[in-house]
Formats: sequence, C-alpha cells, structure tokens
Amino acid sequence: MARKQTVRYGAVTGMLLLASSGSLQALPEDSEQPIIGVYESSLMLLDEGKQVFYGSAEAPAEITQGTLRIRGLEITIERQDGKIRNATVSGTPAHFEQIPSASQPLVTAEGDTIIMNYETQHVSADGNVRFTQGEDSWTGCHVDYYMETRQLSTPRCENGEPSRAVITPRNNR
Repeated sequence: MARKQTVRYGAVTGMLLLASSGSLQALPEDSEQPIIGVYESSLMLLDEGKQVFYGSAEAPAEITQGTLRIRGLEITIERQDGKIRNATVSGTPAHFEQIPSASQPLVTAEGDTIIMNYETQHVSADGNVRFTQGEDSWTGCHVDYYMETRQLSTPRCENGEPSRAVITPRNNR
C-alpha cells in the first residue's frame, strides 16, 4: 500500500513540477497533454531548480506527455524561470520515445544515459546506444538527434569501434 501512495503522490508532484513547461518538438498536441510522472521516490532541489525522480530495475521512473515517454533508474529535470531546460535519464537502459510528426514513425533511443535539451531540441544518448525510427536502426557508443531539423549523427566510438546502421529499403515498406 505504501508504494501505491508514493506513486500517486509522485504523479501529482511531477505534474505540478512540469505543468508550466513545453515539450520537445513533436506532435503539436503533445504539448497540450498532461505530464504524468510515476516513480518510487523523488528529491526536489529548490535552490538548484532540479527534481530527481528515482525508480528501480523492476519499476523504472517514467514521465509521459502525449507521445513523449522517458524512463530509467533516475530522471533529473532541470528548470530555469519555470521552463524545463534539460532532462537527463540514466539507467540500464535509459529510454526515450516520441512521435516526431504525424507522418513519421515513432523514434526511440536507448543507452546508459540520455540527455534532452528542450531549448535546442537535441537528444543525445551515450553508452550502448540503440536508436530506431520505424524499421531503421542505428547502434554505437553515441547518438545525437536534433528533433527540429531531423538530423542524426552517429560517430565512431572513442575505442575505434564503428557505429552501425540497418536501413530498410523503402520498396519493402
């Protein structure tokens, strides 16, 4: 029973924290959807403008708003002047997903850490990264994805290991 109370309290706290902020650019209706946080516990650092949501391997912390969904062992939200500036997700794996537009398939990213910069519309993933959109996928050590311009960068790993891509031919779709 205590866990249900924590989750219920967490969802209310998360909505209050995030309610005045925008979302990463995606479906226009996403920014009009309620923000729902479900987690095991949280820590609010008022002087720093941060809130940290904690989950577990069995029940990761999760925040959703429309098609945007992030989850992981720990989610740190940084705010400035009432607006979200960054969200950092860590875990095994950290997870991000969102539909970029009505004509585009779902975008997902997984890695050890995912950082979303709301101002620049930039999502970066580090460590054991897998990025997908529809049936196409990219893997490697690092991925940079710019939501607004729909640019994806997957550099060679620092250890020399190459990134990999699997692109499905359009005539098979």
